[in-house]
Amino acid sequence: MNNIDPVATQQDIEKADHFVHGMKLLNDDVPNYRTGIGLLAIQRAISLNDAITVGLTGKRKTYRDHTMAARELEKVCSSSGISDKKGVDHFKWLLGRKNAVAYEHQRFDDKSVSLAVDKAEKFSTWAYTYFKEILRGI
Repeated sequence: MNNIDPVATQQDIEKADHFVHGMKLLNDDVPNYRTGIGLLAIQRAISLNDAITVGLTGKRKTYRDHTMAARELEKVCSSSGISDKKGVDHFKWLLGRKNAVAYEHQRFDDKSVSLAVDKAEKFSTWAYTYFKEILRGI
């Protein structure tokens, strides 16, 4: 895999790293930071996905409906010969909570915060496994 836009890829990776550092700092006090932790987990996955897609396509895409980003990632997986799409499932789960928590009246409870962090970690592991050339500049 060749990275078409390594500068933009690195910028998105840096954002993802900042989100995960914030998430880990706040995770020691879940009751006071539930929503923040959950949204940082979601934004981390979105930034990693952005790094993958901009690295492979050279184009930055923005979506009003974030589920389109998951569909785009599925296409990228197919065109790259990646059959393990468990990471896409984790990403879809995270995206499914984004609008509900950020803009509607739903809130994360302790269990859903833990699940969001877990899904973000699993998505990250999957992304760095299958897109290591893009995300690590190999």
